[in-house]
Amino acid sequence: MRADNTSYKKYEKGNGIHFVPVWRIIGFSGANMAVNLYMGLTMIMSFYLNGYVGMAVFLASSFSTIMRLWDGVTDPIVGFMVDKFGTKIGKTRLCLIAGGVLLFINSFLMFNVTHRLPEGNLRPIFFIFFTLIYYIGYTFLNISNHVGNVCLTNDPSQRPVLSIVGTVLVRIARALTQMYVSYLAVKYGAMASAELFRDYWVLTAAAATIGIVIAYISIAPKDIPHFSETSENRAPKVSFGDYLEVLKKNRPLQMMIVARATDMFATTCKTSAVTLIIFGIVIGNYNLNGGFGLYTTICGLAMMTLGIGTIGRKLGLKKAMQVGSWGVLVFDTAGILIFLLMDPKTLCLPGYTNGYGEAFSGFSAFTIALFFVTVIGGGFQMITSSIVPPMIADVNDYEASRSGKFIPGMVGTLFSFLDKMISSFGPMLVGIGFTVIGAVFNLIAMKYYELTPDKMKEIEEKIYQMREKG
Repeated sequence: MRADNTSYKKYEKGNGIHFVPVWRIIGFSGANMAVNLYMGLTMIMSFYLNGYVGMAVFLASSFSTIMRLWDGVTDPIVGFMVDKFGTKIGKTRLCLIAGGVLLFINSFLMFNVTHRLPEGNLRPIFFIFFTLIYYIGYTFLNISNHVGNVCLTNDPSQRPVLSIVGTVLVRIARALTQMYVSYLAVKYGAMASAELFRDYWVLTAAAATIGIVIAYISIAPKDIPHFSETSENRAPKVSFGDYLEVLKKNRPLQMMIVARATDMFATTCKTSAVTLIIFGIVIGNYNLNGGFGLYTTICGLAMMTLGIGTIGRKLGLKKAMQVGSWGVLVFDTAGILIFLLMDPKTLCLPGYTNGYGEAFSGFSAFTIALFFVTVIGGGFQMITSSIVPPMIADVNDYEASRSGKFIPGMVGTLFSFLDKMISSFGPMLVGIGFTVIGAVFNLIAMKYYELTPDKMKEIEEKIYQMREKG
């Protein structure tokens, strides 16, 4: 049955283009904020596991990785369910309700009940069981972003705004929650504190629930078949076989996966170990990392907003990705040259000392140069990573035009599944990469290493002669 014209006509521009007021775009970003808030709980899960569940340190630190793999397994199942059964209630609202409820209930049980159970096998069994369901809820809520972006707007001047609002809100939420966790750790004297997890859960659950409710209200008038199906009179036939068809025939999705894989590899290279070496050894003061990161992140967000807002809206998402990638390449190269040609130990900021132990007395040439390339390069990096959600929405529209099916749940989860798989192997790929580099440099160095067995024989004979001569 076709919906009443008056219920959706005000959102149409003509020629298949539809839009929403900007406040609805801002409001729907509450779903993305909720996803990241609940992810924050898992980032410090190992402290709870080791302190109260009784897992050894090694298992506790590996638990999140294992659950992330489970999260990847649930992606295709949940994506299929959303596209198969979500048409009547609204695919996005189905994801918001299912994800919000499952995450709220299971996170409460995980972090507020487990430590009250008798010690022994019951605690890990209880925690693991509800964690598995927790990640199913996480998958639902995560998919809501991909599904919602499709029906929220397809206006080329609006889709880039999805990234700007979402990225800024998530960055702010992360910064505030990290500050709150640090405050709680000081207040209760340790990270492995039941009171810390209780207070952190209350903040997370309350803020995430508010974000989900606002997102639900914001998407409601657009989460209808008119904006999310190719036919309002005939339900699409969805099967698991569509996953293979999409992966095989959707070229834009294939290219997005390649771009994401290489971007993930580059991001993984910037690990905490690499940062420790750069700031702790090359620059000579690891404390500068925090201050420098704060300055550059704020400026980078401003540049990302300007970049996506200007390039994405005027020239398209593809051009924004290309410009962002070239910018990263150019300014990362410039950053390497700065480290080679200037003195890194002169980096200094107000309130810090430089690598020579000298107090701040003004911005050095190295500080100014590094700040410039880091801010500009970081802004370009944010463009390439933040532009992905609206590009996935475009990929979904392409799939609908290609196959006649709007299956944003399946397309989004296929991308998420491969993204998680790639990120899981990221550290291994980085390790292989650095191993290969190390092997190459070994070969080059050994080419000029003169101490062969014959040479050593000559040396030992010479030393013997020197001793004989007194």
